[in-house]
Amino acid sequence: MGDRYRVLIVEDEVLVRGGLKSVIGWEKLGMEIIGDAANGKQALEIYEADKPDIILTDIKMPVMDGLELIARIREKDEKTKIVILTCYEEFEYLQEAMRMGVSDYISKLRMKPAEIEAAMEKLKRELDENGEQKGNTPKERELQKEEIFKQYIFYHQIPLEIFRARIQDLHLGIREKDIVLCRMKLGKYDKVRSKISDAQGMLIRFLIMNMAGEIITKYGEGEIIQEREDSYLLLINADSGTEGKCVKLRRVLQEVAHTLSGYMGSQVIWGVSRVYQSWDKLPEMYRECCRALKNAYFEKEIIFQYGLRDASEGLELKMVKEAEEELRPFMPFCGKELEWLMNQLEANASEGGLEKENVDTALIHFLYRTREGQQQEFSEEVLLKAVGQIRESLTFREAVQTAAACCQEIFEHQNKLSVEIYEAVQYIEKHLSEKLTLNQVAFHIGLSPNYLSSLFKKELHISFVDYITESRVKKAKDLLLETDLKTHEVAEITGFADDSYFSKTFKKITGKLPSSFRKRTKL
Repeated sequence: MGDRYRVLIVEDEVLVRGGLKSVIGWEKLGMEIIGDAANGKQALEIYEADKPDIILTDIKMPVMDGLELIARIREKDEKTKIVILTCYEEFEYLQEAMRMGVSDYISKLRMKPAEIEAAMEKLKRELDENGEQKGNTPKERELQKEEIFKQYIFYHQIPLEIFRARIQDLHLGIREKDIVLCRMKLGKYDKVRSKISDAQGMLIRFLIMNMAGEIITKYGEGEIIQEREDSYLLLINADSGTEGKCVKLRRVLQEVAHTLSGYMGSQVIWGVSRVYQSWDKLPEMYRECCRALKNAYFEKEIIFQYGLRDASEGLELKMVKEAEEELRPFMPFCGKELEWLMNQLEANASEGGLEKENVDTALIHFLYRTREGQQQEFSEEVLLKAVGQIRESLTFREAVQTAAACCQEIFEHQNKLSVEIYEAVQYIEKHLSEKLTLNQVAFHIGLSPNYLSSLFKKELHISFVDYITESRVKKAKDLLLETDLKTHEVAEITGFADDSYFSKTFKKITGKLPSSFRKRTKL
């Protein structure tokens, strides 16, 4: 386009206004400043006289603020591009401006020449395209793009050749070569939406599309598409070299995640597909992203790449054993309920189905079953709080820790588990491989040996020595089933003085010798 695009700057701070005019390379962008104003009233007069293509405006200004200026312009003009200057805390103003059709926003707290120029270059492309494609606005093209990709990836409603033809018409910033699909999940979406008073999710979408779009443009070309309220898809071309491919991709994904997490206060994670050479692989790439994201439930990372750390039966069973260790101190009080929970989790893990929905359901049922087994009525409020926290948990460990905390409250309420006994049980579990004496444990928790011994009989209905013996046998059973350790090695790990004493004690409690227990159970 031969003519330059005309820009109007509206900002009440003289230094900021001067900086915007002098620091940005407007001529290089194919633009020119036709005027500047200190408030909305002055800007409206310039707008009506000179009809700029782009208006860069502050929100909070004297006489007439930015929102009123935008509203007055939109009464008769929907085509002029408007970019607002805003602060992080101005969510309500940004939301209102977005409803009135602003094209972009720039944060004053991180306003740098490069970011302003990137926003202006984006507007220039849109204006250029509008000149070539009358009646097809950027918003309409964005919705068309999302619909076409959803039809092809999820619904399989259009064949490959038609899909190619349609996206070619949209002039996407990505080639059909070395394609990577990345799926972004925004954690605790409802809390984010409530925090910024965005009932419809429009502001969140606006922020994500613009923030992510700016970062993607900074590193090259790519396309971001909203999948659902809390998930987005990013299509990007990998670099030709393997090393460069990883570096570029990780930089883009990490910067997007950190920027959105810092702005919205929510966890952002990515699932990444392998590299493919054709659009026909998009459905498979999406499935790879979903499988990669499954790892996010077990590991605290930002980026999960398909094929590097697939969630496997081994990993899931390991997590179940960690859960058992976390909940083991409550075995004396809810043994049957805990055994039921472990059976549920192990069954899911063995089938590769240890997913959030299954885990949440099992933990919640475990808590209700545990509460029902108590003699005294327990606060429904505490239980409902724990259920809510489990539902909101982002990781397996977080959910299990919430259940353990609720168990502790249940048993403290029932006066079945004093703080002293709880500490003693935890200490014993951590030191089973060592020699344990009543004096040693009593000293650790600050009680006299006689008083601690009486607490064990009163609260656990078992002697101190018998409790340690049964705990050692329980751990020995796990080791016999889960490892190939020799009997004398199991005896040593579980704190028995020698193999002979271990075998004798094991048979007394289980009715079987260790070797016989291992063979029959595995059969």
